[in-house]
Amino acid sequence: MANLPHLVFNTNEVKNIEKDYARSHNNSCYDLMEKAGLCVFNCILKQKSDIKNVWIFAGKGNNGGDGYVVARLLKQKGINVSVFAIGLPHETSDAMRAYMLYKSEGGLVHTSLPQTTAQSPCVIVDALLGTGLKNAPHAPFDEWILFINKVNCLKISIDIPSGVNSDTGDVLGDCIKADFTVCMIGLKPGLLTNYAVDYVGKIIVENLNIDTQKYYKALDYIDGAPYLPILNREYVSIIEDLPYRMKSANKGDSGKVLIIGGSYGMGGAAKICGIGALRAGSGLVKVATDERNFSALNASYAELMTLDFNDLDKVSDAIKWADVIAIGPGLSQSVEARDLLYLLKDYKDYVVMDADALNILASLDENIIQKKIITPHPGEAARLLHTSVENINRDRFESAYRLWQKFGGVVLLKGPGTIVCDGKHLTIINEGSQALASGGMGDLLTGIIAAFLASGMSPNQAVVTAACVHGKAGSLAGLENGPIGVLASDLGPYIKKLVNAKY
Repeated sequence: MANLPHLVFNTNEVKNIEKDYARSHNNSCYDLMEKAGLCVFNCILKQKSDIKNVWIFAGKGNNGGDGYVVARLLKQKGINVSVFAIGLPHETSDAMRAYMLYKSEGGLVHTSLPQTTAQSPCVIVDALLGTGLKNAPHAPFDEWILFINKVNCLKISIDIPSGVNSDTGDVLGDCIKADFTVCMIGLKPGLLTNYAVDYVGKIIVENLNIDTQKYYKALDYIDGAPYLPILNREYVSIIEDLPYRMKSANKGDSGKVLIIGGSYGMGGAAKICGIGALRAGSGLVKVATDERNFSALNASYAELMTLDFNDLDKVSDAIKWADVIAIGPGLSQSVEARDLLYLLKDYKDYVVMDADALNILASLDENIIQKKIITPHPGEAARLLHTSVENINRDRFESAYRLWQKFGGVVLLKGPGTIVCDGKHLTIINEGSQALASGGMGDLLTGIIAAFLASGMSPNQAVVTAACVHGKAGSLAGLENGPIGVLASDLGPYIKKLVNAKY
């Protein structure tokens, strides 16, 4: 995965950047269209050394205009290019100018789909819909998208695959499955989260020589700007935040974590959480769990100390001992589990809440723990907000923000393109793999967060750093022998390696 820009801009923000650019360039953005087309043209040449035939599918808007620029440049290069267009650009638009320049080079435009794929292209360029899409593609776009997906060749989408909502990553209908997406001006949030991750392929961001840095956080007045400024974070961007252990350090200096969870039959969840905390560098880890889990935990990880979570006095003592508390993995939703949660009502520091702790929280009328990190998956988020999973996934940024509004602290909304909200930023975690689609992965992440928090990181820093390490570990584990069958406990050695990047 290539390193992507740190700053993210939604559709309305990019439109306003373009308007500002036009004001200082004779009220025109045409040269941006030329630059965008050149970037896609160069991408094609870079990916394919021997190109004989390219098909470009163009819509009426500026996305189609970019496509006409690409077509003209290919034709000038002597490469056979065919343009298939759904309608013509508007008469006075930049896209019409690009269309006319292509036509002036002798370029042909077809208004219907190819009748055969016998002369299949080496490359297809998707310039159909662009970033303005808010609903499922209607006819004839849906038919054209299905046709394109059936052609066996390299597919490059301009700005965003047609069919993806560029702000939310939602895919409501038919969608181009791209090998590359060449994103213009600013990195769009919808490329990195939700179902879009199955369609975007490799993302290449081209700023078209615009300094977008000066616009970040300066567009609050824009109607349609995101709830909070959006950031993209990857493992390489958090290495400097990883803990560093002095030679003189002892186990007490490295953080003391208490994990509360693991009802009978669910002790594995608490154990996996403990593995996460140990591998992420916690010096001491205690697990308050059902005593019937002791033997299994001690046999597999002797480093995990255990105490009976039914003995509230011992749990209270452990709470005083700990630097950080994580509660929820395998906890159950019993009356006794609620009692354990209420033990933390007056706890002064941050509590990491996951799994059944979140399910109990969703059933209560009070926000019983004020300083907390919550880590819901979409199902838990739906229960917390009393809505459906479909509504949570429709706009994951809005969902994370609403969770923060209701519960405060730091919110980590799991899923493809995990999103973190601390009330100041919405951060997309651009790490992860389908290898993480396995039981216990969330418990592992909870343990990593707790360890980083115990090391002295701020709550948001601990969550973002842990999510990047966890996602990267999943990717590495999946690369070794394939993503299917990877266990949460398999990630331990990768986590250890990743947290030691400073050494």
